[in-house]
Amino acid sequence: METMADGNIIRSLNRSELRRKVLFYLYSIYPYRSYLSEISRAIKSDPSNVKGCLEGLGIRYTKEESLVGLGLVTIEESKKGFRYFKINKDCIDDIKGIKTVFSQKKVLAVEIG
Repeated sequence: METMADGNIIRSLNRSELRRKVLFYLYSIYPYRSYLSEISRAIKSDPSNVKGCLEGLGIRYTKEESLVGLGLVTIEESKKGFRYFKINKDCIDDIKGIKTVFSQKKVLAVEIG
């Protein structure tokens, strides 16, 4: 898994509001898992974009910057072939910290001299 120190996770989440929405939705239902269409409905987004956030999809959503690629989300497959997405249990504390960082209001102070 990536570490917070290398910045790949923060950069990826900073670049995509949809990635943050997907991650924070899955975090909100942890330890439960969810499937693609359920996640799409919950965050009110198109399933193909959500799939891109989760697993990567071409240039816009690369596999390396996807939530699965970053190690934040895992895929579970049922015996019948259904795919479910779930927060990686090893990342709970990291995600809690990430959520705190992204939920804080950004204040920019500028000194004019």
